[in-house]
Amino acid sequence: MVVDSPTIADPGLAELGEWQAARLAEWLVHEDIDHVVTSPKRRAIETAQAICDAKGLVNEVVDDFDEIDRLCHSYYPTEILQTEGKAIWDQVLAGNFTEVGWDTPEVFNARVRAAWEDLCRRMPGKRVLVACHGGTVRAILASVVGNQQASFRTDYASISRVHVDLGEDGIPHAHVLSANETGHFDADRTTTGGPMRGAPEVAWPGRRRSITAPR
Repeated sequence: MVVDSPTIADPGLAELGEWQAARLAEWLVHEDIDHVVTSPKRRAIETAQAICDAKGLVNEVVDDFDEIDRLCHSYYPTEILQTEGKAIWDQVLAGNFTEVGWDTPEVFNARVRAAWEDLCRRMPGKRVLVACHGGTVRAILASVVGNQQASFRTDYASISRVHVDLGEDGIPHAHVLSANETGHFDADRTTTGGPMRGAPEVAWPGRRRSITAPR
């Protein structure tokens, strides 16, 4: 889907996106999601809508979880941005981000990290779904591992998981559990068991990063 708009481009899901969102909902409905956060973009809200409906939840919109191109008047899916969206991509490569409605990488990473840290501190639920965008997810994961240059693949409607809890210092600590899960596109699920087959999980002994640790 390519969208050119006199205002900020904000398309909803295409037919493929609707199928992906339905598969995601069929998978996550078996999990104890008790809060849903979305970016302000229609495609993010629509991706989470079926889960909200199934759980009786209303999505909380967090503006700063928007994608890097949040003010752009054209929307090109990632896979065709460098070809059909070449005029915009050339501007991005030249560093002319604001001219095409993009945040600079520094501004983008700072606002996503601030929104993520705020979410971790408020902990609005025990299992929170954040429906946003590939670039936003990558920025969050990179922040968690402490390397803003870290690269993660994030397919449409994939699942990445981060465990967050309060450390003894009262500051949230986090570690990545998974990135880019896509099994829900190929498999059906009737229940959840987890790696311990329902037995209590053993506390993870690895090092967790404080969300305020230097990057």
